[in-house]
Amino acid sequence: MRVRALSLECSERLSHSGFRPIAQVLEDELRLDQAVALPAGRIAVIRYVESSTPGDHTALATMMTEGDFVWAGLVHDERDGSETSGLVETFHVSELDRLIARLQELREAFGEAG
Repeated sequence: MRVRALSLECSERLSHSGFRPIAQVLEDELRLDQAVALPAGRIAVIRYVESSTPGDHTALATMMTEGDFVWAGLVHDERDGSETSGLVETFHVSELDRLIARLQELREAFGEAG
């Protein structure tokens, strides 16, 4: 699955679940980052890739530690998948329901703390 199609599918599912993507950056043809609004002005970032690399995890972890985002997720379409690494949670495209459930948890946590 191409990265743009992957992000479009996920964006539609996020919108149906009440999440609002607020920005999208095409890093290159292999990776696309999308910012998603959470309560109290907090923002999560989701990176879409066909196949994840350690560099993807490092880039997302850096975005979080620099304070730009409060949470980072990586959505991929590779067959064998990759495990969650450090600060970055990883989801196969078949696990979009799990990604949305995680964002709902964050929305509730930040909504109560906000």
